Amino acid sequence: MSLNEDQAVPFRMAVSVPEPGAEVQRDGISSKLRNMISPWRDYVTSPVFLASLALSILYLTVLSFGAQMVTYLLSVGFTAFQISLVRMIGVAIELSATWAAPILMRKIGSVRSGLWFINWQLGCILAAVAVFQLYGSNSRIAGIGLVAGVLTSRIGLWGFDLCVQYLIQETISPSSRGRYSATEMALQNLFELLSFAATMVFARPEQFKYPVLMSAGAVIAASLCFTTYVKRNRGHLFHRSRCLGEKKYAEVPHEEPPA
Repeated sequence: MSLNEDQAVPFRMAVSVPEPGAEVQRDGISSKLRNMISPWRDYVTSPVFLASLALSILYLTVLSFGAQMVTYLLSVGFTAFQISLVRMIGVAIELSATWAAPILMRKIGSVRSGLWFINWQLGCILAAVAVFQLYGSNSRIAGIGLVAGVLTSRIGLWGFDLCVQYLIQETISPSSRGRYSATEMALQNLFELLSFAATMVFARPEQFKYPVLMSAGAVIAASLCFTTYVKRNRGHLFHRSRCLGEKKYAEVPHEEPPA
């Protein structure tokens, strides 16, 4: 049967009707995403972000007396008793840093103290890595160099930690400190997880040099982050007149001699 032009078949458009609750579900997902992103946005935009980031980066390390470094020390000939003794000395040094840091902060402020502490740690770690690279990863001397460098660096690490936490407490409002600290801890845990992943990839003792170099790079990055923070916060890194011994004299007005 043929259809004429006057006998057109009406066209009906199929309209999809949303299921009940679908819009509510989408709003719920969007709300959850916003709640997940909001703490990170507040963390990144905070005035002390670079200082907190510097502290978090320091967790990307195998140069501590944790499982990774203890395993390496055992492989190069250290005994369990020697490692226990070294760890005990490390705890004593860390406790001394918690005593020294408040004294220094009262004298020169938390910002300058943090700069001193992070650079102290950087110097100790670079010296330890230099000895490690010079004598080879399988040498007992290299292990002793790492132990000495890590022990002395604990003063800088713990002092820097206290300075950054003080800056956070002074800058972040009391109502936001809990969320800020939780976000910071999540970032620290991420860097710590990456440090364990590095020793999973480079699992043999002769490959320990790669995680060691990674750890040194992390300290350098942390130092640069905090240095940038200090520069933005104070406008300068050191007092030129005090450090270089320059003295400022008031200009004396010139008087014409009497005629």
